[in-house]
Amino acid sequence: TFMKDDGAIIFDLPITTRMISSPGALKGTIPSDVHPFRINMFSKETFLTQSSQLYLEFAITTPGINRVYCFDKSFRMEKADFRHLPEFTHVEYEANIDFRENLRIQESYLKFVINYIIQNSMDSVKLFLSDEDIESLMSFLKLKIATVKFHEAFKLLKKHTGNPKYDKVSIANLGAYEEILLTQILGYVPVFVTHYMADEVAFYHALDNNNKNLAVNADLMFPGYGEIIGSGERVHTREETESKARRFELDMEDYRAYIESRDPLNPVVHSGWGMGVERFIQAILKLPFIWEAKAFPRVDNSNRP
Repeated sequence: TFMKDDGAIIFDLPITTRMISSPGALKGTIPSDVHPFRINMFSKETFLTQSSQLYLEFAITTPGINRVYCFDKSFRMEKADFRHLPEFTHVEYEANIDFRENLRIQESYLKFVINYIIQNSMDSVKLFLSDEDIESLMSFLKLKIATVKFHEAFKLLKKHTGNPKYDKVSIANLGAYEEILLTQILGYVPVFVTHYMADEVAFYHALDNNNKNLAVNADLMFPGYGEIIGSGERVHTREETESKARRFELDMEDYRAYIESRDPLNPVVHSGWGMGVERFIQAILKLPFIWEAKAFPRVDNSNRP
């Protein structure tokens, strides 16, 4: 309903690809990238998709199509823990909009879905949450999501804990504990952490015009839980997209179509976001383990019901 009102068109996209969203793991060039699952498809090494983002980016290059989304499976070769699953459901959105509008739409979407659940499924919600928890969830609908830049987040963590670890600004020092702690430091509110180190995040993030060492991206941290949405403005010129692809040692044959999807004469600023459905459910219902958010979870080698 939200996407229809927004004018976004749903796309049915492949889950097999040679063009994965986190290729840095294959070359060891991006520490935050996760390895893909490999399959043999017609005697050709192929991957299960980690995100449908790159295909959604193709979709919005079509004249007259400016906002798109999908509701699909994603696969990442990481062992299950309290908030990671190797197979999960992804709501992803891409549009010809700038970063500021992107953050606004994420906030509107999250509040819309939470409000819809409260209005239509309160009996189910009460099975999981206390009256106090429900009141806290409803109060979130009235809050403006806070915004903190990556470097500022480390200053807050250092000031709050006194731990010298936070003198080193790196994604390696911002795990689940720190994400949750940030929401507490700021008053148990949701927060966008923006402008991560460009060398530590995916190749497709645009660079900040004021500081080329920073990416124009954000993670949305939910109170008491941590990241539930990842987002960013995309590299939109053909030259910069190719430059970043070479810098991160991507297979140029696999990513040639992606690079050439950028209009050389009229590059369009675009951005998007992705939310793990299971993470959203786990966060709002305060479930201790993410696999409790699925009827048939895939946890490491559990490939049977």
